[in-house]
Amino acid sequence: MADAAGTSEKVRVYFDYLCPFAWRGAEVTQQVAQPLGLEFEWRHFSLYQNNYKGETPWQLWNDAVDLEDESGSKGLLPFLASCAARRQGRESFNAFRLATMRARHVEGAALNLATLKNIAKTVKLDLENFEEELNNPECRTVLAKEHHEALNLDVFGTPTFQFENGHLAYFRLAQLPQNQDEAIRLFASYRELLETYPYLETIKRPRPQRN
Repeated sequence: MADAAGTSEKVRVYFDYLCPFAWRGAEVTQQVAQPLGLEFEWRHFSLYQNNYKGETPWQLWNDAVDLEDESGSKGLLPFLASCAARRQGRESFNAFRLATMRARHVEGAALNLATLKNIAKTVKLDLENFEEELNNPECRTVLAKEHHEALNLDVFGTPTFQFENGHLAYFRLAQLPQNQDEAIRLFASYRELLETYPYLETIKRPRPQRN
């Protein structure tokens, strides 16, 4: 929560552009940030990398990029584009991040280069700088660093929120809250559960089996 001086509390969020739950979590943060005095800091976590079980060593950040692939090369391309947008400032990054998540999960857009460049143009990024940074190998280093940072915290899914007091938990919604008031109550209750019952590890509803 915001302190007496009006400084927002920082909350770190680990996310993957390919994850619909991360998108829903992002929409909730849009509604609760100002009322609850929270500033969300977004960090990359690759679900493809985390779930990889192959015998041959493989790291997403060292993979080749297919500029036409619908998934953006298993999320690598939007991750790199995200890092490129971040280099233009927090507001530019957040505008690009949210627009990209909505393009994928609301509009069903492919996360290929054409889509990402169009988003960059729409949110008024410096396109020349964006394209230059997109090919900067440092962006791959950033992705690797943030992914391993999440692994060290035992993050397994997205979105996962980490509060300043150390509480950390996955946040999965099947649908969005109906309005802002509901979103605020939901997020405040989620946080209260973490802080009041630190021994509570899992609440998971059973889901119908699909044939």
